[in-house]
Amino acid sequence: MIPLAKTTDSTAKSCELATAEKLWFEKKIQESQQKVLGFAYYLVGNFDKAQDLAQEAFLRAFKYRKSYNADYPFETWVNSILLNVYRQQLRKEKLLKFLTPNEGLEDQQQETWDIASPQRENIADPEKETMRKLVLGEIKKIIAKLPSGMKEVIILCDLMGYSYEEASNIVKCPIGTIRSRLHRARKKVKKAIENAYGEDVFLFWGD
Repeated sequence: MIPLAKTTDSTAKSCELATAEKLWFEKKIQESQQKVLGFAYYLVGNFDKAQDLAQEAFLRAFKYRKSYNADYPFETWVNSILLNVYRQQLRKEKLLKFLTPNEGLEDQQQETWDIASPQRENIADPEKETMRKLVLGEIKKIIAKLPSGMKEVIILCDLMGYSYEEASNIVKCPIGTIRSRLHRARKKVKKAIENAYGEDVFLFWGD
């Protein structure tokens, strides 16, 4: 029979480890939640849905925390989980749309992109700023309609600033595939914007 004292010590150590693990996880969430929420928002285009998506990703991350590889950034690992959750939800939504075609479609599309862009301070040229906002809104719509592989990569690399390697770890595909998808995505977006606003539309962008 195991002595009671040893059992108590073992239980206390287990509790200490569990507490330390929880504190570590909470710290990691605080450090990464802004970028994780940003990724979710870029994917779904709606702040409330993005919060739900990020929360689900963090819950799954905690559930499967033992599988985390400390050689990789925590944020990258959570974003890969978030992307899987998003893909699962997308498949469900496509199935529901197939089963209930056209039901609430206009409201859903309006909700997706009916969010104002962040306000810029010290606007030197209101006309150019208005044009920027108009083009940015159109870019969002174009990205939303890209094939999922291209959409994911252009969000990660161009909107969120991840490297090819980081995007590769999140999407779970080779860096060469990331480069190829990104090139095709950029080309599609650029062509669509130039068709809508003319080939000179990006000349004022850095002014």
